[in-house]
Amino acid sequence: METRAKLACVGAAALAAAFAALGQTGEQAFIKEAVQGNIAEVRLGELAAHRAENAAVRKFGEALRVDHHAALQRATNLAKSLKVEPPSEPTTEAEGFYEGLSQLSGSRFDAAFVSHMIAAHEAEIARYSRNANSDNDAIAAMVADALPKLKAHLAAAQALQSGAPSHAQH
Repeated sequence: METRAKLACVGAAALAAAFAALGQTGEQAFIKEAVQGNIAEVRLGELAAHRAENAAVRKFGEALRVDHHAALQRATNLAKSLKVEPPSEPTTEAEGFYEGLSQLSGSRFDAAFVSHMIAAHEAEIARYSRNANSDNDAIAAMVADALPKLKAHLAAAQALQSGAPSHAQH
């Protein structure tokens, strides 16, 4: 009976440790994804600022570069404070999109860039929203700061796609 009680305690402790590791892993995954997403957005923003045919798309690209560079700095610093090695490259998928986009020009570039920015910002908003109630105050604060900017970027991209003038360039 005593052995069973000890095993139950050990099992409960192991289970608690596993759940704690899952939480930490989730935070680590989120912060790494945030760093990679910001790296990708900075690079794509730079590309659009120099390559877009439409002046509004170029301006949007520059706004993305500036905003996501600041967000990258914050996410990188947060990663380091959480003892997470921040990635130095975007995801393979983001890198592939960048390479494909860099082969386009003119209105084809503009349309592909804006369409991607809509999808990317929708995905980022969902990812950040899932972490809005993080137990880690620093992550929750980063999310609270980032979400309005991500939503403004989404609105600007949607306005560019619809051809409507946008007041939410950043």
